[in-house]
Amino acid sequence: MVNFPESDLDIIAAFIEHLKQHGFAGLVGRNKASHEVPKDDPDWREKVAYAQQHNLWHYHIGIPEYQITASGDNVSEYILHYIKGDGWIKIVDFNRHPPFRLPAVDCLV
Repeated sequence: MVNFPESDLDIIAAFIEHLKQHGFAGLVGRNKASHEVPKDDPDWREKVAYAQQHNLWHYHIGIPEYQITASGDNVSEYILHYIKGDGWIKIVDFNRHPPFRLPAVDCLV
């Protein structure tokens, strides 16, 4: 993350601080399990299995800004991928969405 703009690093740091202070309660952006893949995705079965195997989640971080969906969720062009454990997370990737791409296996170690 050393090559990221300072403003992006600040937003990611604010996400981490929010989790430390409040957990997942009250997050501004959409936060969801990454195995919730649209059924029309040609790689649906593989993506679902991979996301479940690694307990992958993703958070719409608000970069460059939030947009409100018809259902009222705040989504953004960039998402932060993380592994969700029992009482902990590990941030593993950060990329543009769409298209929805799961983190490569080498990002998970």
